[in-house]
Amino acid sequence: MTFVKLPGSLTPIAIAVILAQSSLAQETANFEIIRDVSPDQKFGVLISCADKPQHPDYIDPTLITAVDLVSLPSKKVIVKNLQNNGSAAHVVWSQDSMWLAYSFQSGPRVSDIYVYHRLGDDFGDPLNTDKLHVDVGGDVKNDYVEPVRWIKPGLLLLDESMIFRGGEGNSAEYRFTARFDEKTGKSQIMSKKKLRSKNQ
Repeated sequence: MTFVKLPGSLTPIAIAVILAQSSLAQETANFEIIRDVSPDQKFGVLISCADKPQHPDYIDPTLITAVDLVSLPSKKVIVKNLQNNGSAAHVVWSQDSMWLAYSFQSGPRVSDIYVYHRLGDDFGDPLNTDKLHVDVGGDVKNDYVEPVRWIKPGLLLLDESMIFRGGEGNSAEYRFTARFDEKTGKSQIMSKKKLRSKNQ
């Protein structure tokens, strides 16, 4: 049992709040799930939950207290906060476990791609992916980019869906490939293909 030492001058309401916060702190990591393990089994995404989810593949975002990339089996945190709009981000690994990518919703209408390149046992800072979008022109209102898979180390296949302004529901979907330079960290779009369009 854990005891909490309280100052004698607190009101009953303040004491109740402190006890509730202390109890919550003790319960914030009651259940852990490791998924998206790298092909070499050395890294994985650790999802910490306040309680056991009903289904490990569909976790209620309100249960999630932390999502981190960790080394295995030590669970040492390598990259913090891999949450996407409250849920755990889905990490896509290259076959050699040297590259990873995931989508992060940076706003209600935009998602960005985060890409890391491994150096030894460290992934460092994410690479610059600001220009990792298909240039289609027009006034884009919503823009979502998702990694599909690594074709080979350093060459990533992605999907992008866009909704254009204008009130008529104009939209388009593209699939494209991007190559990353492991020395400079810069990316270049190598090919693109339109998958679907509406009212274009």
